[in-house]
Amino acid sequence: SSFYMKSFIEPGNTLKFYDAVNNGFIDINEERDYRMRYELEDHNGNTLVYSFVVVGQQQPVAKTDSCKNFMPWTLHNTFVDFDFMLDIPSGNLYNSFCFSHRKTGSTVYYSDIHRVNDSPVPLHQNATVWIKLNADTLDNKQQYGIVEITETGNDNWIGGTYKRNGMEVSIRELGRMYAVDSDTFPPNIVPVNPEKWVASRRIQIRLSDNKSGISAFKGTINGKFVLFSHDMKSSLYTYRFDDSRLEKGKTQELVFVATDGAGNTTEYRYAFEY
Repeated sequence: SSFYMKSFIEPGNTLKFYDAVNNGFIDINEERDYRMRYELEDHNGNTLVYSFVVVGQQQPVAKTDSCKNFMPWTLHNTFVDFDFMLDIPSGNLYNSFCFSHRKTGSTVYYSDIHRVNDSPVPLHQNATVWIKLNADTLDNKQQYGIVEITETGNDNWIGGTYKRNGMEVSIRELGRMYAVDSDTFPPNIVPVNPEKWVASRRIQIRLSDNKSGISAFKGTINGKFVLFSHDMKSSLYTYRFDDSRLEKGKTQELVFVATDGAGNTTEYRYAFEY
């Protein structure tokens, strides 16, 4: 895999383990060649040397465009509009930048689509975003959630809290698009071969959710809690029989309840002889 690594330390980066002269900044102040040499080493001790030349040339200083929403890295920064708010507490920016906010109307979502800055800006911890609802039609406000919209048009559920006719959520990076969506469909519970549960001494259930994801699940047999394990790489949930919790020779009643990130709940019941 490949990635980009900066050779300088930004002013808002307070990590102490960097060892750098002048925070890695190089002053090109003469018309001459500056010979650069990078030495890279991986965890196994393999090294690579890369050399190049920077030619110093006198040039006019480019004029910077005026900025309406300049955010200094040293301050607590906010941006407020009637249908969008951004709050970045002090200590979250690594560098100062000119913030931009653009929105487009939408017939798909409950709000406009908001692009929170034109380019990516990482945050040390969190910023808070609030987006106003254009159509507040759901009685259950928990079913609203902010989604992140990718450049390909897909959306990923983030969630949030209903406040002041809008939704509020924490984000870790600027430069992305957000809107308010809803999840009104409960999770889907599918028993896996229930006729074989007794012979195999285990219960397996497959869970899925269309949008906000599974947030909680609970299983009981005859009213007693039973522990279902979940393989995080799959949608499979498994309970292995524990005779201390099952009454042999009687009908066993399984109740399995799943809840998604929007509070929608599905209950599955199944009776079997053991």
